[in-house]
Amino acid sequence: MLEAWGKTLETKDFSHLAQYLSEDFQVEDTLGELDNLENTKSWCVAGGLRINNFKTIRENANYIVATHDVVQEGKPKSNVLVYAEQSSGKFTYWKIQRTFEV
Repeated sequence: MLEAWGKTLETKDFSHLAQYLSEDFQVEDTLGELDNLENTKSWCVAGGLRINNFKTIRENANYIVATHDVVQEGKPKSNVLVYAEQSSGKFTYWKIQRTFEV
């Protein structure tokens, strides 16, 4: 799943990721702001953001906890902790906690 995010950000082709997300998908950022599927698609295909160094901490049929690095134009390197919930094989909720290197 994390590889699909990475491929989407690299190619700006949302089809890599869309197959894993529910129609009512929500992503919550570090500040607690929620975005829907359409807004998620917009920033994924906009470019300027790459993720790598994926590490899954725990995963089962209901959720995943993982980490990855982020490289974003104009910002210091950062790390993300992900908690995501899934139902019927599709992710419904994705929460990130992002910290920047100083």
